[in-house]
Amino acid sequence: MEARTPHTPDAPILVRKYGGSSLADVERIRTVARDLVACRREGHRLVVVVSAMGSTTNELEAMARQASAHPARRELDMLLSVGERITMSLLCMVLEEEGCPAISFTGSQVGIITDTSHTDARILRVTAQRVREALQQDRIVVVAGFQGVSEEKEITTLGRGGSDTTAVALAAALGAERCEILKDVDGILS
Repeated sequence: MEARTPHTPDAPILVRKYGGSSLADVERIRTVARDLVACRREGHRLVVVVSAMGSTTNELEAMARQASAHPARRELDMLLSVGERITMSLLCMVLEEEGCPAISFTGSQVGIITDTSHTDARILRVTAQRVREALQQDRIVVVAGFQGVSEEKEITTLGRGGSDTTAVALAAALGAERCEILKDVDGILS
């Protein structure tokens, strides 16, 4: 078990986003967790945004299309938001096994407030109060990407690429030192 590395409240915040292929199975989640442990040792307070594992979103969407030729967009959002929740919970479990205190949050729990456009919502604001509190407790914060909650308290999803959008929005709201969108494809972009 990794020794816990305490951080000062003013240590830099790093937001990292991991895509579904990087988190496709539990072994890959373990690899990501080891990467985060190393990053934490470098002195960063971490906020991690995750996508659904592998092709989970596509599989959920296919199931919805089997259930209904034209699924209600609200119900589609309810269904599709589950994928990221699975990933965030598993990653937190692995991080705890590695000796890093971690906590997972959905988009609504971190205050990602959106409009009411189901399956393609736009972020209106990010409160991030629970993220700040968890960082003060020196925890790694793992957030389900791709989702938020409307002002009417409806679960919404942000459309394709929504986890990247989540990461950038959280980084801006938290005044993060950096936001890294990690991909397992060739190429570098700054």
